[in-house]
Amino acid sequence: MGTERSSKRTSSSWGYAIVLSKFVVLTIDTGIAKSFGVLIPTMVKRLESDYATVGFICSMPSTLMYVLCPIIIIFLKKMDRRVIAMIGGLICGSCMIACSFFTNIVVVGILLALSGAGLSMSYMPTVLALNEFFPENFVFANSISLYGYTAGSILLPIITERSLVAYGYSGAYVILGSLALNLVACGATLRKAPRDNTTNEGENIAGMTERQNGTDGMISPNQCSVFLDGGEDDEPTEDEGDKTGLIKTKMLNDRDQGKLPKTGSTWTRSFVESCKQSFGILNESIYLISLPLHFSIYYLTFAWMLFLVPHAEQLGIAPSKAIFLSTIGGIGGIIGRTLMLIIIHKKFQVYTVYTATGVVCTTSFLLDFIGSSYGVRAVLAFVQGYSFFIEDCIPGNLYKDAICNDANFGASIALSSFLGGLGATAAGTFSGYLYDVTHSFTKVFIINGCIHACVVCNLAFVAILIKRRNDRATSS
Repeated sequence: MGTERSSKRTSSSWGYAIVLSKFVVLTIDTGIAKSFGVLIPTMVKRLESDYATVGFICSMPSTLMYVLCPIIIIFLKKMDRRVIAMIGGLICGSCMIACSFFTNIVVVGILLALSGAGLSMSYMPTVLALNEFFPENFVFANSISLYGYTAGSILLPIITERSLVAYGYSGAYVILGSLALNLVACGATLRKAPRDNTTNEGENIAGMTERQNGTDGMISPNQCSVFLDGGEDDEPTEDEGDKTGLIKTKMLNDRDQGKLPKTGSTWTRSFVESCKQSFGILNESIYLISLPLHFSIYYLTFAWMLFLVPHAEQLGIAPSKAIFLSTIGGIGGIIGRTLMLIIIHKKFQVYTVYTATGVVCTTSFLLDFIGSSYGVRAVLAFVQGYSFFIEDCIPGNLYKDAICNDANFGASIALSSFLGGLGATAAGTFSGYLYDVTHSFTKVFIINGCIHACVVCNLAFVAILIKRRNDRATSS
């Protein structure tokens, strides 16, 4: 008995290894994006291209990491998540290293796209494993892992800049790819959580994520109820409930023994119900109004990460000093994210904080013309890093607050991730195009400030709608 309890405690404590793994995955994701801010000027010359095209291919890793998540879930139904995560890490690191050997823009773009696919293969299994190990404290554990974004923005750009100076363009890519190979080790840490981890509900809790997502080929008890009864609105009496339970059990046993065809009405209803849940997001009017936020937040964040250092270099700041603006922004991000976690924990008015932070961030972009000295750029980088690492918590709040029906929660995450991936792509492409047209990163940042002002207005409007809906619900 003692040995069994010790084994359970060991398995439960392994969840913190999953937290560390997700931290590393996010560190590499953000670190790669920020490192491109160092490499973009050299890439434009080496690949004989323009900023719009180079910005587009540099946005591929982060873009595909989010856009491909729904496809990765399909593979997780057929393959072991540890295998997928380790293969993804190998693909990501190998493709980054291979970029150092090619000077063709198309080939490098394909390799960077493949590295993004590898990132997605490492990211999704880690999120699922984290949810299994922390079924009741997922928000807390996930919030800790989000510091990986900040760590990546601080550390990897400095490593890349020093590598570029010491070993050249090819050497910098080899080192960046070697760091990405740590994703293989992150994938190796994945394992199944103990069935009775942190609760006494056993399999119903520890295995709920896999069954709801179909990762073990089974359907959950709640889904069985919907499929077999045709809905959840009719509550059976106690006697009817016992009889219905026996009928359901018999039908499921017959299905497993091959007496009922798997392509029968049960699975037809399953498909129809899945479609209803997927398209049910179209009934969430407040969430639909908030959709531009999910796109714009990713667009502005990645545009800032990609072009912060090139902007400083254009203003005459030496590359060895400009790279530390990323570090300063990352420090601001640490402070902002920690403050936001406290605010969420204390249950303050988060949308008021988001709106106020958005106003400050908008002002910092619109005042980009005020000076080119290193001190001015450092202050602006700190404010923008502080703001962006607060604003990236907004989608998480909207998943809960802008959705009326909990059945649409999964669809809201999928749609948000997809739009975020598109925003990351547009960040490199559109901002690079603006620079090619204006030849001034100052003008690009001011235009992004105008876009950010629209984001703040959209956020304030959504916050008002959420508050009015909650007030009506309270009064009724």
